[in-house]
Amino acid sequence: MVGHIAETGQVVAVDFRQGNVPPAQDNLAFIKQCQQSLPSGCTLKALRIDAAGYQTKIIQYCDEEGIEYAIRAKTSATMRAQIAALSDSNWQPLLDKQGKAINGQQTYRTSFCIGNYEKAFA
Repeated sequence: MVGHIAETGQVVAVDFRQGNVPPAQDNLAFIKQCQQSLPSGCTLKALRIDAAGYQTKIIQYCDEEGIEYAIRAKTSATMRAQIAALSDSNWQPLLDKQGKAINGQQTYRTSFCIGNYEKAFA
């Protein structure tokens, strides 16, 4: 894993794992390691992580620390059922960085809960 500052590309921490280590193992500890390794005066304000980071303890930690996050959710039966129940009018165009609609791509925003953590996130 590589933790870096998005704006500068500066690497703040790395974790080279064996090939048999599950990708979701110890991710919260790595996030905390990244925080401790930030240059003086820098704080973690936003986190982007793949589906291996879709964990209750990471989402709860981000909420408690005021860290905004974008985590790719693992697809669940509940989520698939919610998506299947949508009508075409529920979908909105996906926008690029300039705010223009991306042809053929749409998005839907909803709230969801994970595990036994009762706070919903969008």
